[in-house]
Amino acid sequence: MAFNSGKKKYAPEPFSPEGVPMASDDAVITDGFDRGAAVQPVQKNDFAFKVRNLTKDYDGNIVLNNISFDIPSGKIVGLLGPNGCGKTTLMKILSGLIHDYTGMVKVDGRPIGISSKAHLAYLPDCTFFPKRFRTIDCINYYGDFFKDFDKVKAVEFAGRFGLDLNQRVKTMSKGMKEKLQLLVVMSRAADIYLLDEPLGGVDPAARSVILDIIMSNYKENATVVLSTHLVNDLEHSFDHILMLGHGSILVNTGIETLRSTGKSVEEIFKEVIGDAWEVD
Repeated sequence: MAFNSGKKKYAPEPFSPEGVPMASDDAVITDGFDRGAAVQPVQKNDFAFKVRNLTKDYDGNIVLNNISFDIPSGKIVGLLGPNGCGKTTLMKILSGLIHDYTGMVKVDGRPIGISSKAHLAYLPDCTFFPKRFRTIDCINYYGDFFKDFDKVKAVEFAGRFGLDLNQRVKTMSKGMKEKLQLLVVMSRAADIYLLDEPLGGVDPAARSVILDIIMSNYKENATVVLSTHLVNDLEHSFDHILMLGHGSILVNTGIETLRSTGKSVEEIFKEVIGDAWEVD
């Protein structure tokens, strides 16, 4: 069945999904291309995330509207959508920071809780370190809090970013704060990384260094979910795409399925989102 975006249709071949404290498993899952595609029974750890009938609203304004999806383990996932579509809300739910929702959410086969948080590294879209902290204080804090944290790697990343170990957060620019948060998150050997707009406030000259740190330093076989507006710059890095829009899952598929249409991810995204497309 072709996916109807409201403007244009796509009909690729049917497929099965593959590739800081922060409904039932056998239900039919819909994806943006085949509305009736059923997910076959699998071992629970085949999927980093299993979500069923998830709904979240803010004072009656529905942000996520009864969505269900699976995300395969061991993939680099692009979480794409226009401003206000619920990307950050979804990440906060998956990380365990938001609890007042309805539906079922499992992370690496586990219900969200202390166990799931211990295996997940989350980079939020806002600064979370106290202003009085120095760079080295932030590194030591993470080292005390997370057993999988590599302090030597964090100090090395600080050097690559040009961050003074004794500089205080209150004197840092927005871009420097984002680099500091990224380096502590990527110094963990987590099973899952949730990165909310890691390139959002970073100058173009620093993007290649940041992307190299992200793509070269996550734990082997880990799952990386990265939300971004820089679709064209990053689509070559993704194995899997999850697109949100109007409170719904519009596309959930492997990157090769999208490329089989002969269009870029950005082209498909603009057509699928339609009038909801926004550019920062």
